[in-house]
Amino acid sequence: MNYQDRTKEQLLNDLRKFELEIGELKEPADNYKRITDELNQERELYTDLANALPAGIYRLRVLCNESQSIEKWSSYNDAPYIVEFTNDRFFEILNIKKHDFEKKPGIINEIIFEADKAEFVIKNIEANLHKTPFIWDGRILIEDKTIWIHFESIPRVLVNGDILWTGTLNNISKRKNEELEIALKTQELLKVNAEKDKFFSIIAHDLKNPFNSIMGFSDLLTKQVQNKNYQNISKYAEIIRQSSEKAMNLLSNLMEWAQSQTGKIVFNPKNIEIEDFINENIVLFEEIASQKLITIKKMFPANITFFADKEMINTVFRNLISNAIKFTKPNGVIVISAVMKHNEVIFSVSDTGIGIPKNSIEKLFRLDQSFSTDGTNNEKGTGLGLILCKEFIKIHNGEIWIESEEGKGTCFYFTCPCNN
Repeated sequence: MNYQDRTKEQLLNDLRKFELEIGELKEPADNYKRITDELNQERELYTDLANALPAGIYRLRVLCNESQSIEKWSSYNDAPYIVEFTNDRFFEILNIKKHDFEKKPGIINEIIFEADKAEFVIKNIEANLHKTPFIWDGRILIEDKTIWIHFESIPRVLVNGDILWTGTLNNISKRKNEELEIALKTQELLKVNAEKDKFFSIIAHDLKNPFNSIMGFSDLLTKQVQNKNYQNISKYAEIIRQSSEKAMNLLSNLMEWAQSQTGKIVFNPKNIEIEDFINENIVLFEEIASQKLITIKKMFPANITFFADKEMINTVFRNLISNAIKFTKPNGVIVISAVMKHNEVIFSVSDTGIGIPKNSIEKLFRLDQSFSTDGTNNEKGTGLGLILCKEFIKIHNGEIWIESEEGKGTCFYFTCPCNN
């Protein structure tokens, strides 16, 4: 039967059937377009949400056969992973371009701080080996500026053995700087507390001893006079004098150190004639030195001056010469010298005394470290004098240091500026 033999109704029915068949063919195409549009909208929403976050977001696919390769994880050009997603903040933190990172993801190794690279590689390998979260704090170098970053991601193992890592990247420089500042302040507080404890120890013990001697021998002296026993009066009087002198020197050091710590000490530098200055200090110790048969010598060029606070440098010399006498055996020699070098004068006080152990030298200028040695005649000390010397030389923008050898002697050096 051809179309001409068919009735009108039959032709209409065929037409409706044909239209239905065409509609069925067209429906999958419409569904595909609708699904594609919905996926694109969800992708855009996901991307917008990711870009709105303050943290960097990333997803990497680590290839199963390369996940534990040290060479790959250390490589700039041949990384063991593929970049599947990153938000804009990720690149802002690292200061790299998206195209460059996606093309060569190993570029991150170029900006990691050299000292932190080994740890970065090891932690990546361990995380991939054990399939455990990757967490790493480290430094990157951007335009000569050090920035602290924090990576944190979790793994998902695929059927083919590849590992998907989804995680975050944060700039933690502010936190790290605050932690460093807290650590420094904590260290400073510990130092201050140690200094306070040492300070009160000196007051409670070392200052108490000479006053006990003064009081004890004064009482004994009084009784001897009352009993008209004058045999040891001179001896007791000398002990009282020495104890009083020791107490006064210690009190002076304590007061000067306390003033230096509170900022109340007045710095008044002037041009000072070296020859007159050194001679004045030697006179103060000639009698004490002669009692131990110690010779004090001096060596310095004539007619030179230096620029300093005279009272502070007097304190420095007083402590250094006193220490030299204290630790030098009878018939020893102390040499006080000064030489000019560039724009400063280098002073030194050397002795032929017992010397200082190497492992104790660094403790001498620290109040939080306890170090005290009896002199050759069992003279007692607190160590505060050397700490005060360091404080005063620091005020002059100078340096103080020690050279010593046990059994052969010690030499203290310090610097002061030349003429103003």
